[in-house]
Amino acid sequence: MKRLRITVFLFVFATLNLFSQDKNIGAELSEIRKNKNHLELDVKNIFDGLGNATLLYKRTFQSGELIDVNSIRLIRFLGRINNQITLTDDPARQPGDTSNVRLHPSDLINFQLAIGFERQKMNKNFVHYYGVDGIIEFLKSDGSGSVTIGRVANNFTGSGNDRFIKSIRTGLNPFIGIKYYFTNRLSIGMETGISILYFSQSVAEARYEQKVVNGQLEKVFVKDEPSKSQGIWTGFNNLRFLTIGYTF
Repeated sequence: MKRLRITVFLFVFATLNLFSQDKNIGAELSEIRKNKNHLELDVKNIFDGLGNATLLYKRTFQSGELIDVNSIRLIRFLGRINNQITLTDDPARQPGDTSNVRLHPSDLINFQLAIGFERQKMNKNFVHYYGVDGIIEFLKSDGSGSVTIGRVANNFTGSGNDRFIKSIRTGLNPFIGIKYYFTNRLSIGMETGISILYFSQSVAEARYEQKVVNGQLEKVFVKDEPSKSQGIWTGFNNLRFLTIGYTF
């Protein structure tokens, strides 16, 4: 993994150096303005192996009669999804168990959607941009494993219990970023920002217990009452996106 990181870093550095030395290669603001659609893919998870990626679509727009030739305004849409739906029965279920609850492996539904405003200012091949996103994220996890709510990992595989988690987060995400255009269509960029989110979550533990039923000892599925909480979550997003972009 370390070799992969070094290889990617050297490749990006060499490419930037090559393009910066050739004045005939690069982007012109007048040409970029002709492209109304911007499609970007977050690839930062390549450093941690294959994982979730966020897809961004941006569309330029104009308001009013005056045009700032050094900047571009965009409406942007973000989407990320990470689902796992289990179609098999619980392999740990004992023979004769008639419960309809499946505990292992876990089911997971997790998605994030956002809409935001972005303004780009260009200096030769470099673009500096800023804006704000309004986001909503939903997470539902049934079963055992590790689930991250916010940035706190909930590990409970070894507890002997399973958890049923529901979480909704919504709020604002101000951001700033920088992009470099290799050509009038291709770019690479980095983005950071902060999150100010309202969250509401419910966590309930579940387990099998030995109980006497009609004079016989049976294994019974027991689910506790959910623990609910609400509040405000804030955080610094570090490297929020590392994107490869294409405009058209």
